Amino acid sequence: MTSFIKRDSFWFGISAGILLPLIVYGVLLTLYLLLDSMGALSDIGFAEDFRLRTLALFSICANLVLMNRFRKSYHSETIRGILLASMLLVGVWFWIFGLKILQA
Repeated sequence: MTSFIKRDSFWFGISAGILLPLIVYGVLLTLYLLLDSMGALSDIGFAEDFRLRTLALFSICANLVLMNRFRKSYHSETIRGILLASMLLVGVWFWIFGLKILQA
């Protein structure tokens, strides 16, 4: 019996590599806003987009955990998809935030 989603698939890797950072970003942003509303965190002394930049990088790095999980089970096509999605997300991050950092 074949499963609905082929686990060792390039397209599965791309979709997982894009969805996981979006989910992690949402969770981290919610946690940050909760801590900020409780007064546990402060933005004093940081750039205005520091929170967004850092949370976006952490959520992209969540793909490393996903890649390691698929590496242990030898799903090379899925790893390729996750890697391509990560590279695209890093390119988007650099387009949005990196150019502003380089100009400063």
